[in-house]
Amino acid sequence: MDAESYDLTRLFNELTGWTFLQIGLVVLLCFLLYHLLRYVVPKVAEHLPARLRLIALNVIPLARLGLFAVAVILIIPMVFNITLKNFVFVLGTVGVALGFAIKDWATSAVAGIVAVFERPYRSGDWIRIGDDYGEVIDIHTRSVKLRTADDDVVTIPHSRIWTENIVNANDGSKTLMCIAEFMVAPDRPTPGITDILTDVAHTSPYLDWARPVKVIICNEVYATRVRLKAYPFELRDQFNFTTDLTTRGRDALINADIKIVATPEFGSYQ
Repeated sequence: MDAESYDLTRLFNELTGWTFLQIGLVVLLCFLLYHLLRYVVPKVAEHLPARLRLIALNVIPLARLGLFAVAVILIIPMVFNITLKNFVFVLGTVGVALGFAIKDWATSAVAGIVAVFERPYRSGDWIRIGDDYGEVIDIHTRSVKLRTADDDVVTIPHSRIWTENIVNANDGSKTLMCIAEFMVAPDRPTPGITDILTDVAHTSPYLDWARPVKVIICNEVYATRVRLKAYPFELRDQFNFTTDLTTRGRDALINADIKIVATPEFGSYQ
């Protein structure tokens, strides 16, 4: 028997029933620990302030990555006879085979690892990827799940971080900017419009008083665009807050004899 054949026969350890039982116990334990965390952490996070809730939710993807690494580290020595030559042989052979078989999955998985450490999004963040905007509710190895304002769950592969901009509305903070837009008549004076809309924001029950309120006015072709920018106290109140600013702001402008001439072409929640 030549050296190469000898090394190949020594590639695997002797696999017995006890070996398979140990592997099964490791997989089961990691599986149970992960699902226990997925159940307990969100329950606890719901009772925490917004800032602490975001930190707690980010334990889940880190725990998944850690448990996967622990399982691999424990199982490999049970199956393989670890030597440098065997390691290089397995790495080369398996790497080439898996590279073609799971190329797309691997691309998303690598992007997922990058996402965990670079943090373009975290659990609890409100992000926009392409046309999808929603709260990050789960970060898997291959994909991220968003819950939109319509209560749809959208699954997006991590690989899109290589080719698309990731818009993060709050970037880990407990609040984000909301914008209510109004298009008013450009052919008449608009006295006091900033004060009117500032008062509207300051009387909203959703307002985070620690953040500034701004009114931005700019000319468009057929109207004057007015943007009221403010921050809600709680991330999940953003849609209620924008609705409150829009409805009361519109009524306040009309009561001040400021004519609203059109609906903004694009609305915004961030």
